[in-house]
Amino acid sequence: EIRDITSSYGVINVAGPLARKVLQKVCDEDLSHEAFPFMAAKDVRVGYAPALAYRVTYIGELGWELYIPSEYLQYVYEELQAAGEEFAITNIGYRAIDSLRLEKRYLAWGVDITPDYNPYEAGLQFLIDWDKGDFIGSEALAKIKQEGVQQKLVCLALDNPLPVFGGEAIFCGDKVVAQTTSGNFGYSTGKSLVLGYLPVDVLDQSDFTVEAFGERSPASIVKGAIYDPKREKILC
Repeated sequence: EIRDITSSYGVINVAGPLARKVLQKVCDEDLSHEAFPFMAAKDVRVGYAPALAYRVTYIGELGWELYIPSEYLQYVYEELQAAGEEFAITNIGYRAIDSLRLEKRYLAWGVDITPDYNPYEAGLQFLIDWDKGDFIGSEALAKIKQEGVQQKLVCLALDNPLPVFGGEAIFCGDKVVAQTTSGNFGYSTGKSLVLGYLPVDVLDQSDFTVEAFGERSPASIVKGAIYDPKREKILC
């Protein structure tokens, strides 16, 4: 039997350097890194409300996603607001989340990854489990693995703080070689950041520019995440 429970649950994400201190005030579970490591999920109680706590965030900081029955959402939100008052807790909007996830090189479905791109192009080949036997797409992926790809997803940091949103032209020299899939200003790093799929034959070049609103800025490829590349903040 398959039941659609979409409207039965909501999600509240508690994230940031003080997330553990806030959540621990209203949660009955030991939230230490040793007891509740990164990517772990446990059934907990927040106040008197049941919740599934999943230690992961989309912003590259310590945090938990709380999956909560809809009837408890307002209560849990108010409990967290009260618990976080001494820590100056605040709400966060999507554009801020988008800025933070770009600094961590977290990809967004529908723009950075779509059915038009494959895992090898997107740098997600580590997620392919070749040991589980045949699966939909395995034959095509095996061919891609053997033959290689013609483009790869990269992060570019602009020298100038241009407003970028996705869809901007990426130049190598005077030639347009790609367009950005997403972009935003990284407030933690002070850089405008974009993601885009570059042809593999230009990946070793250094004369990249990105054009936004009629202005071009020099840009350089960022290896890995520009913010917390050693993942110390999410693994604390």
